[in-house]
Amino acid sequence: MDDWYAWQAFFTTGSVLDYIRYKSIQEAKNTGADTITREETDEIQDGRTDNKGTEYR
Repeated sequence: MDDWYAWQAFFTTGSVLDYIRYKSIQEAKNTGADTITREETDEIQDGRTDNKGTEYR
């Protein structure tokens, strides 16, 4: 079931359970593989902003 059919079920019945089903499908769709790609591109790879590394003395 996709979010359009879930919305139609909620629109027809007005049931809270149908609305929760619609929102859960919508959230699952919004947190798909796109989230992983976005997180990987936003990360600073070495964890530092100056990118100098560690200096041992």
